[in-house]
Amino acid sequence: MYLKIIFSLIILLFKTNLLYALSQDISLTIMVRSTLGTEYILAKSICKVLDRELEVSHSYGGSNTLECNTRLDDSVDEIIKKIEQNQFQYAIIKKSDLFERPSNLSLRSILNFPADNDYVFISNQNVDANVIKDINFGIMNHLLEFRYLHNSFFEFSESNLIVKQEIPLHLGTLKFSNEWGNGKRRRFTEVD
Repeated sequence: MYLKIIFSLIILLFKTNLLYALSQDISLTIMVRSTLGTEYILAKSICKVLDRELEVSHSYGGSNTLECNTRLDDSVDEIIKKIEQNQFQYAIIKKSDLFERPSNLSLRSILNFPADNDYVFISNQNVDANVIKDINFGIMNHLLEFRYLHNSFFEFSESNLIVKQEIPLHLGTLKFSNEWGNGKRRRFTEVD
């Protein structure tokens, strides 16, 4: 009887791998207008905290990968057009630049960044909700570190990053918000 239980536990341990945080490989290229603006600092900071989440994931036995890059484009109109057409999936732009355009059904807000200006981290609605949820968990799990990456980020908090506004929230952000609000701050995912 005991031998059967021990054998079952050993098989269960070999079959499943407990993975902390990042539950899949993530590749993102965040489009910004210039290297001189806060958008670029935000994009690099997102990559930094997601990389930190990947390190934590690896220390718990995870084997997922992260590829996080920034790409420059001089025109906000071109950035939004590329997101709408699914050529790129992520961008950080000033909220005022987005509101000056006609509303678009394909753009979704991931996070709101009230830095020196109000910035919004946007995506296309077709991006997988689980990827967006992982990005949100990575940022929120390392929010304290994120806040100290730049002096204009110091006021970032859970309540002012996830804001329902004129830009509809991405489904992944909504799922994340529900889990985070229900106390699921750190998560373990079983991966076969």
